[in-house]
Amino acid sequence: MIVSLVGTDGAGKSTVSRLAAARLSAAGRRTERVDRWDIVGNPAYPTTRFMAADVTDTRRCAAEMPNTARFLFLMWSMAHALLGRTPPAVGPDLVTLLDGYWTKHAASEIVYGLDSAWVEGVVSGLPRPEQVVYLRLEPEQAWERKAGDVIPYECGMDPRCTRDSFLGHQGRVLEVLDGWAERFDWLTLDAGRGLDEVLGAVVTALGDTASRPHSDGVRVPPLP
Repeated sequence: MIVSLVGTDGAGKSTVSRLAAARLSAAGRRTERVDRWDIVGNPAYPTTRFMAADVTDTRRCAAEMPNTARFLFLMWSMAHALLGRTPPAVGPDLVTLLDGYWTKHAASEIVYGLDSAWVEGVVSGLPRPEQVVYLRLEPEQAWERKAGDVIPYECGMDPRCTRDSFLGHQGRVLEVLDGWAERFDWLTLDAGRGLDEVLGAVVTALGDTASRPHSDGVRVPPLP
């Protein structure tokens, strides 16, 4: 069973997904957290042994790619993280919790100029999550949370990474995510609440999802 935890930069996806996976595992549920950068320098992904073992540099190189190439690389990296491992990181008795999945990057690349219909067509070929949990956070809160630890990719490619460029870019990404959340009935949580409250809501949602029957298929119509 695949569950995707999504949101803009600073929404807490990495922290919440890590803690939620640990809590579910401690409760006896077979759970694994998967991130696209797991494929770098990891012997469990033998076919990506050609990549450098430096995740920071890999991320920096990806950000410097042309728009279309960057989007395709990011989508490939997430699909490979799920399906290219030995053994694969998916299974009917395993809760696979995805940190971000394709959503933030797809929304960002639309903001950077890619055609939204083409982007949605590309992601339609990716594995389907049974649940999408949207950690929604206003850009002003995200800026305060990140405390200036931002990169140009998060700021509309502004090398100065100013507050205004971050707020402007993240606001446009938020609009895309809000539209998808409404269209595809994502579970939306206020990520501005305390960590314990957000984590509790996520774990409850994952428990409810795990108790429902789910499909073994991995292909879906345009978006989850």
